[in-house]
Amino acid sequence: MLTQPSESYQLVDGLIFILRSTPAYNEFLMTEPVTAATVWSIPLPQIVGFAVTILASFLSARWGTAETRKQFQKKTEDDERAAAAELVPLLLKFALDCDKKKIDLSLYISSDGHAGADETVHGIDFPSAIHSAAARLGPRITERAIKLEVTKTRAERYVADASDFVENYELDQKILSFLALLSLRARHLCDMAAEKVGLAMRHPEDDMDRLLKESMHHMHEIDSGSEANWY
Repeated sequence: MLTQPSESYQLVDGLIFILRSTPAYNEFLMTEPVTAATVWSIPLPQIVGFAVTILASFLSARWGTAETRKQFQKKTEDDERAAAAELVPLLLKFALDCDKKKIDLSLYISSDGHAGADETVHGIDFPSAIHSAAARLGPRITERAIKLEVTKTRAERYVADASDFVENYELDQKILSFLALLSLRARHLCDMAAEKVGLAMRHPEDDMDRLLKESMHHMHEIDSGSEANWY
């Protein structure tokens, strides 16, 4: 809420003050001719006063609306920047958690269990703040945030269901693919949020291409499997 008159209102008030301070205007209002000019029985000076008041109201409303629109736009942009500043670190942490699990599992497989860890897709934190921050950045980013969590849920469900009948090595390869897909989508969403507020930051194309190639191995198990629509 504005606590001080805007510059637009001050300008209009100044114009009215100057107009009413001119000698011609005062002389016109104070003159009492023997035969007063009238329009529909209303004295002409009074009509002039009405016209000045109406004009001032029109200009004040027009300039005031523009000022309000400008302040609303600035508030919207500030809120979007704040939302992006909240969302980007959360997505980066999610992507890095996926990368760490993928690295540990790859090391575990290559070392025959002597290094790394026998990781799975479960246990990756997806805070609700991701959805609340994404919602303040528009429908496209909101949809991608929902799709990211849906992908995570599908991957967890698939691994839980397949663990009883899929061999460990094959299941581990699927898990590596799922983790790459989750990391890829989180990074892409991070880039979208940054672009929305005009931040010049994007993940390197080489990293994104590598994650896409890894995710394509088993993406079809939990998603469309289309390379053109991976995001």
